[in-house]
Amino acid sequence: MVITNIETTIIKAENILRYDIKIKNTDTTPFKSEFDYPGQHYYGLEIVIQPNKKLASKMELVEGSEFIKMIPMGAGSTGIIDSGKEGSFHIEYKIKNGTDLNEIKQLACDSTLIILDGVNIVKEFSLEKVKNDL
Repeated sequence: MVITNIETTIIKAENILRYDIKIKNTDTTPFKSEFDYPGQHYYGLEIVIQPNKKLASKMELVEGSEFIKMIPMGAGSTGIIDSGKEGSFHIEYKIKNGTDLNEIKQLACDSTLIILDGVNIVKEFSLEKVKNDL
């Protein structure tokens, strides 16, 4: 898998940082969820952005977790990515009130993209490195 495009948008009216990401499946088999469990509410593939310290200090964070997690405001994806094809993902996070939004735009890639299949980490990408390579 490779990230082929990443765009960040600040939604000023709602104080939200949005990531739009395209991921290409470079494997010969479809990229789909393999996670199975006895529950009924199947979540499958998920992307999350884990902020580094500078970005985390400007974002609303989930309290009571051992992980640094920004408060999500919405997300979506194409789900399965066929071999040789691209899939689109987006995710939105809440910015702290009073934060300079221009600073958020500069810090948005001070983070790591994590692809999850259920509770299992499939792949991690440094967004700073990805942005420099694109």
